[in-house]
Amino acid sequence: MINNHYTLVALVAEIEADLKTSLITACLTRSENALVLILAGPRQDQMSLVVSCKPRLNYLLLDKHPGKKLRGANVLPEAVGKAIDSVSVRENDRTVMLGLSGGSRLIINLFGTHSNVYLEDTEKGLIGSFLKRKANEPHIGSGPKNGLHLPEDAADFANRFRQLTGSPEKKLSTIFPVFGREIVKEVLYRLGGEVITLSSEESGSHPEERQLARLYDTADEVRKELDSPHPRIYYEDGLPVLMSLLEMKHLGYCEVTAYDSVNTCIANFVSEAARHSTAVELKDSLVSGLLKKREDLAATIRKIEKDISANREEKYRMYGTVLLEHLGEIKKGQSSFKTGHGDASLLIPLDEKLTPVENSQAYFGKSKKARESHRQAIARKEELAKLLHKVEGDLEAAVRETDIKALGSLEKKEKAKSEPQTPFRHFQTGEYNIYVGKDAANNDELTFGFAKPNDVFLHARGVSGSHVIIRNKSRDYPQKVVIEYAASIAAYYSKARPSKLVPVAYTMRKYVKKARGKPGAVFLDREEVVFVVPKIPQDSR
Repeated sequence: MINNHYTLVALVAEIEADLKTSLITACLTRSENALVLILAGPRQDQMSLVVSCKPRLNYLLLDKHPGKKLRGANVLPEAVGKAIDSVSVRENDRTVMLGLSGGSRLIINLFGTHSNVYLEDTEKGLIGSFLKRKANEPHIGSGPKNGLHLPEDAADFANRFRQLTGSPEKKLSTIFPVFGREIVKEVLYRLGGEVITLSSEESGSHPEERQLARLYDTADEVRKELDSPHPRIYYEDGLPVLMSLLEMKHLGYCEVTAYDSVNTCIANFVSEAARHSTAVELKDSLVSGLLKKREDLAATIRKIEKDISANREEKYRMYGTVLLEHLGEIKKGQSSFKTGHGDASLLIPLDEKLTPVENSQAYFGKSKKARESHRQAIARKEELAKLLHKVEGDLEAAVRETDIKALGSLEKKEKAKSEPQTPFRHFQTGEYNIYVGKDAANNDELTFGFAKPNDVFLHARGVSGSHVIIRNKSRDYPQKVVIEYAASIAAYYSKARPSKLVPVAYTMRKYVKKARGKPGAVFLDREEVVFVVPKIPQDSR
């Protein structure tokens, strides 16, 4: 309900005074499908208007304390430098319009998968859009959506209801599309569970007329409550399930937290929903990884059990013994020797380059090796069985866990277990593993033995120092913040460490060539440079 028409109306009424006369100083995007308008208020106080065009989490909110560091990609540059003159919500719709100085306006459509932000000029028409406009994008002009008008009175409502087909919920949603699914549920719940079965042929039935009149009165009662909002968040098992402007009696089993501010209510709901979404994604990733690990371990154990049951030690010893007993029947150059008849026959493969005695000795040697392999296989099976038991315990804990901190701790432990044991220094930021050479020979091993073609190579420019590798699964560079993180490490492990600012070159490993002679010396192609402060991250290991 965070992008419901009534929510937008209540939100605009609350933040309009802050937005009007504020100046747009930047239009940025810092995450997928999210636009941030950086605003300077009348007292030069900085604010940000956040617009989320994410299909499953549409919202608009004002952040009055966005912080000092506001970075991101610039979008809609034509809107920068313009003042907001007016703020309005399109009638019966989920569109917020910001009138700007100079005769232009920003149109914010919160239409689920069709959400977007447009910049429109009164004379030039559409100037630009935040997201690429789809061919079937909804109309962005002013006026009631598709000529939509809500029922004028009970008679108008009853007439429309009779003309529709389908369930009462579907009919009510058609007549009051601005309500949304949850509000329609609330109206029908407040009706006391009565079932509306009236069809166009029953229009003269008085009981159905009274039912429809009561349904209209209930819907009108809910509409009036929406016009006088009391924002709140409903929780089920500690998880946010709905942000609402009115009491949702059909959610009476849920916990509820009330707010004085619509904007604060939206911000808290978004924060908690995002946190829950992150926890769900983290849990899915963790469970998926543990399931695969369990499957791989089980498959390895089955293979070992198959090898153990084969008993190659006894088989090879028997081959050697049989060959010794039939030396006179075998000649050098034979590829096999067969003895016995029918089901009791035995075919023994031979090495054509060996004598009969040498073939026999070779099989006794294989028998000895098979005995040692058999012993190792049993020990390996026991070791893997213990590990499988541990993985199953971790999997059970991950499935049961819902707390994001606990899930993060489990994930960290799993990553630590799965990290390759290398002779290099190791750091980690987010999902990226960073490896650092310790000396010239170690640098060569890291760059030309360990690194993969699309890994990122970094080195302090113009001075000797450690090679640094960012393990990279993509063909593109990681985010700049990851590059800078690794570059600071490269600067720290170089002769330029005493400097305040160090240039660090970076490129894909596939563009690094080994120089002849001196260990650790390289040539770079397609390099880029970033200036960083030499330092070791606090979370280094």
